[in-house]
Amino acid sequence: MARPSKVSATDIERAALDLARHGGIDAVTARAVADVLGVSTQPVYSTWGSMDALKDRVGQLLHQEIGSYLRQPEPDVPPMLSVGLRSIRLAQEHPHLFALAADWMRHAVQDTPPRDVLMAMRADPRLADLPDAGLARVNALLWIFTQGLAAMVGPPTGLTLDTARRYLVEMGEAVIGTEARRHSPD
Repeated sequence: MARPSKVSATDIERAALDLARHGGIDAVTARAVADVLGVSTQPVYSTWGSMDALKDRVGQLLHQEIGSYLRQPEPDVPPMLSVGLRSIRLAQEHPHLFALAADWMRHAVQDTPPRDVLMAMRADPRLADLPDAGLARVNALLWIFTQGLAAMVGPPTGLTLDTARRYLVEMGEAVIGTEARRHSPD
């Protein structure tokens, strides 16, 4: 009969989440999780079956966490600009989570954005009547720009969040204006 483990599936999940937050998903290994919990690797494998299963679960939870972080509104900022600024903050405050978000977005950059993103975009009168494909283009172009900008904010460039905000506004105006003209009846 197997000896009862002193750690639960939730304990293992939390340890794996913390490792991923601070070191990226590749930091989640059976040995690292076991070390955090002060146990052997046996409870990790016996509880989760495989590291792939645990990493899949951690990925799902981090996806939700990142989405929640990006949806938090910035004070006195329109929704689309808020998402851009939150992305830059994510890169500064949680670089490993930003790297995961960037990886996920690379695989979905040309997809139709999620419903909540579409709704935020349609709140801008210039985007309200654009087809989903037009909104997807705006979303992709702004994400690509934000990726580059996020890499440049802070040391050693000295680019500030205020300057990044100004650049995001300027690029957003250009991209939105171009896409709105593309679909204009004139």
